[in-house]
Amino acid sequence: MLMQTDNGIIDKVKNEIEKILDGDNLKYALDFISYMTEIGMVLEMDYHPTFTYRGEWVCLLVYPKAGTEPPYFGICSWPGELDVIESNNFLIEENLKIYAQENVKICFNCGGCKESNYPGPLTKNIFGKKYDNVCCNAFHFFNLDCEEIENAKKLMELLKHIIEDMKMGS
Repeated sequence: MLMQTDNGIIDKVKNEIEKILDGDNLKYALDFISYMTEIGMVLEMDYHPTFTYRGEWVCLLVYPKAGTEPPYFGICSWPGELDVIESNNFLIEENLKIYAQENVKICFNCGGCKESNYPGPLTKNIFGKKYDNVCCNAFHFFNLDCEEIENAKKLMELLKHIIEDMKMGS
């Protein structure tokens, strides 16, 4: 599928989400989108709305079509090309490591890797813990509460720093 990038995508995604979600789910979804754009992420439209940074995939947003029950909001993250979560330019707190490890998505052979041309399932080292059979979207976060949305933001900021480190090294 051809990816599109333009200024109207943010408004379109926000409008779609406002038709589906309410309460805290809506508040946190809109807050997450605003945060991502504030830290320099670009929202593009593929099969799902997708945030990139400096041309690298960071995460995609997952939510149902209007009228689908139950309404939910999710973030799927982690490019298959990066194998270690660490950065020289970002302090990684212990609770963030635990949060990431608790949200590792194990592959269930959905076919997404083949459709996306990602190698998978993968073996990943996530904050010093080895995981086998990891989905190409290694982290899945759904219906986040206040603390979880803050942790998801920190992980996305960490990804930004890892991409910066990677780009400086190439």
